[in-house]
Amino acid sequence: MPIPGFLAVRNVNPHHLQKYLLPQEMDDDTVLIRRHPAVFLQQVFETLGALILAGVLTGFVHNSTAVTVIWVGFLMVASRLVFKVFEWSDEFFAVTKVRAILVHGIVTRRVDMMPLSKVTDLTVDRSILGRMLGYGTIVLESAGQDQALSRVEYVPEPESIYLDISAVAFGHGDD
Repeated sequence: MPIPGFLAVRNVNPHHLQKYLLPQEMDDDTVLIRRHPAVFLQQVFETLGALILAGVLTGFVHNSTAVTVIWVGFLMVASRLVFKVFEWSDEFFAVTKVRAILVHGIVTRRVDMMPLSKVTDLTVDRSILGRMLGYGTIVLESAGQDQALSRVEYVPEPESIYLDISAVAFGHGDD
């Protein structure tokens, strides 16, 4: 029986998932999400600050070389934002009947995984900003072992995802 409300994949192209899953893992119970866009809030504010600073400095500096250096510096800061957006668009978090998987990275692709049989505790953490913007952190804990995947930050609708992961990891409750 599929998880209610999760027949459709949330904001992720499902062909990405097929590269990392075993054939028996592909079914309607797979929870697949993209991180909340708040993951790059810091870079947005840094880019806006750099734009304002570059504009102000350009008004005070009359040397064309210095102005060029100022705007090249701004473009470097803005390129970090662009890179972060591309990175965000190509990563996802998935939970199947067998494991939780976080796929991330553009230059170096990394796949973090934790078997659901090892999950002993599942926690949702939400900051004030996270509650206002609709994101949180899912913490997967295992019995006495460090796992490659233990925290997934900037999860949209974390309470809903928490319930969906719980249903997959600990049963649907209708047994």
